[in-house]
Amino acid sequence: MAYTREFLLYSDCTMANQNGDMINDNRPRQDERTRALEISDVRIKRYARDEMVNRGMKVFVQPTKNNKGQFIDCKGVAAKVIKDEKIKENELEKKLKESYIDVKLFGAVVTKPKFSITGPLQVMWSRSVHEAEIKFAQGTSVFTSKAAAQQGTIWSKYFTPYALFKTYMVYNDMTAKRQDIEVTEKDIEDFKELLLSGIKNYRSTSKNQMPRLLVEVIYNKNYIDGELDYIRVKHDLTDLELRNIEEFEFDLEPLAKYYETRKNLIEKINIYKHSKVILVNSVDAFNLMDM
Repeated sequence: MAYTREFLLYSDCTMANQNGDMINDNRPRQDERTRALEISDVRIKRYARDEMVNRGMKVFVQPTKNNKGQFIDCKGVAAKVIKDEKIKENELEKKLKESYIDVKLFGAVVTKPKFSITGPLQVMWSRSVHEAEIKFAQGTSVFTSKAAAQQGTIWSKYFTPYALFKTYMVYNDMTAKRQDIEVTEKDIEDFKELLLSGIKNYRSTSKNQMPRLLVEVIYNKNYIDGELDYIRVKHDLTDLELRNIEEFEFDLEPLAKYYETRKNLIEKINIYKHSKVILVNSVDAFNLMDM
């Protein structure tokens, strides 16, 4: 069984829409008071899930079609899994916990048969560490909307020039035990690699994010800080002038102090770093690795 741990992920978005709000004309999600941009937990988990699907892993929560090419709901997906796995309805929960990596980590709500699985790995909403700008652009596509049209269809989109996001995540081994889910250290290692690869591999004109820094604090008992807010992010420019990860400095002094005060509870601290990230005040107790 994997140890309890907390994660802090920093990733940035360049000339893209980090997470559109469908009820607000697909504008990037933004805190109205601080003007910081936001990313939902669902969007972050989708990066990992999409990478799982691309690698042919068993994933329960994903767009699924029936034999007529129509998308099906949760009840239909559950029925499809029961049929494909050749199991009985009352065996579905156990099968999902054992074989479907997204359910094993994130949990799931199933409508028929009705049950809920609380995932031991919880992802919180992300927020940019600075105020960020939202821009609106329009243009003309190559293809027209109809044969008689004189020009291509007009497109429009919202995007941010740049934003650096912080995401907090926690894996709780007691939750796994209560849910009777066997999560191994390999499962956690796979999750980290799937998430980082998923963010890097998802490239489009709407999504353009890059993971920059991942901090993993592994505890030797069931202990959780609750926010792991121990990295001081500095920059000399005004918030709206920021355009590049190299304009930031990540100060690990608060994390080193946290380690000293919790040394008896901490098994180790792993730090995965992109080559362009500037780190200061690291200590020998941290395991620094390339991302």
